[in-house]
Parts: sequence; C-alpha cells; structure tokens
Amino acid sequence: MRGKELLDKMELIDPAYVEAAEAAPVRKAGKVKHFRWGVVAACLCLVLGTTTVLAATGLGTKLIRFFSGREESGYELSADIVKFPATEFKGEIREVPALIRQQFETYQPYMNWAPSTWEKTFGTRDEAYDYIGFGKLKRLSWDAEEKETTLRVLGTEKGDITSVDVETWYTEGDIRMQYFAHVFTENAEGEITFLTATTEKVGFTESFRTAKSGKTFQVIEQTAMESGYLSKDGYLVEDGVLYNLHVVYREKDAGRAEELLMQWADLF
Repeated sequence: MRGKELLDKMELIDPAYVEAAEAAPVRKAGKVKHFRWGVVAACLCLVLGTTTVLAATGLGTKLIRFFSGREESGYELSADIVKFPATEFKGEIREVPALIRQQFETYQPYMNWAPSTWEKTFGTRDEAYDYIGFGKLKRLSWDAEEKETTLRVLGTEKGDITSVDVETWYTEGDIRMQYFAHVFTENAEGEITFLTATTEKVGFTESFRTAKSGKTFQVIEQTAMESGYLSKDGYLVEDGVLYNLHVVYREKDAGRAEELLMQWADLF
C-alpha cells in the first residue's frame, strides 16, 4: 500500500481497533517476512516444552521458544506446512506477479512501502478466495460479522509469488478478531517460522484444544497489557494451509472469547 492510500485508509479505521492494537507486537514469518498486529501481555511464563501439534498428515505447528528481554518479549513457532506450486493459483491473482515486478522497477529507497508486497481489499473473505482461485483454502460458514478482508501477496523481484495471506477482521461487542490463512509456495526458501514480539513485558501460556472433528490445535494465550486487553491465538493446519485466529478481549469477555475460538476451530 502506498503512502496516500494508507492515509486514506486510516480515516476509515474504527477507533476501537486502534485502542486494541496499542503497543501491538510485530509478527514475522520465516525468511519470507510477514507482519501482523495483535495484542500481547505482561510477565513471562515458564516454557513447558516444545510440544508439536500434528494432523494425520504430519503437518502442524510447534512452539520453539518463549523469550523475554529488556526491550522485547514474545514467542516463536515453527510451521510444518506444504509449499504449493504457484501454478495452483487459478484466479485473477495470476496478474499479480507482473504488478510486483512493476513495483520493484518503480521503487525508490525513500518510498515508505515495500515493493515485495502487493495488497488488495475485499468486501468478503469469499471474494478474496475467488480472486486467488486456490482449491485448498477452507471456506467457513461462520456467523461472525466480517468487517474487512485484506489479501497480501509477497513476491520476489522476478515476480515469483512466495506467500499469500488472507486476513479478515471480525467484531462482537468489545471483542476483536483477526482470522488469517497463510499459504506458502515452492518459491519460499528455508524453514517457515512465526515470531511474535512486543515492547511490553509479556506472559504466555501454551495449551491445546480439540475441535469437534477430533483435530488438535495449538493455543497461545497472553496476559493483560497495560491497556487492559488480553489475547489468545489458535493455530490449525488443514490441507497444508496454516490458519490462525487472533482474539483480543477484556477480562469480562474471557468466556466468550474462548467460545469464539472453539466455534472457529469446530468449523474445520
């Protein structure tokens, strides 16, 4: 997204999202960098091991570490997922490699956007999925109210797509949710890891839930920040695609936040 487009979009942001994202951590994935906003917490917990969540295919996520320092704290996960051939994308996304090449050609060092990233906003998640045209993406019949969906495509200077992310915002009262689908291609090099970090001193706990399908998924919970917000993340792999639900809430809504997390997972 370019500078003026970003300013135009900022005028449309719900103030509640801004409050919920205060002191938000940066989330990075593997050697192909991804950034995601969220909420993290206040005093580091003991690492209880590096348990792996595996589907029947052997795919899943694994806790690598919790960490804490003077300037940041967070956690890191590895993701054992499929790197798909980019030729499996059959929708209009096939036009994007040329657009990314053009971004690299016109990019100047003083510009405040990354030429490797291309974005498009959609009214619904289904519209974004249609644009991608990738049959492995799971379509959920969820009653949660969609606010906005953003498609992010990362690529190389040659225009080779390395990853595709679909992010949808949902709200229910004071609860804010971000639902992500992460798809990596054969052009993504190295191990896929996700790093979450914040400048606040934070605490984490790792646990596991079982969906109605019998699938086990990983949950990382974070204690309250100075703003009063807590959060929890569910990580689930289906057909080689990594899905993540990020839930931001206050203590009064903790029970409902857990219900929404399970409701989401039960749709897989």
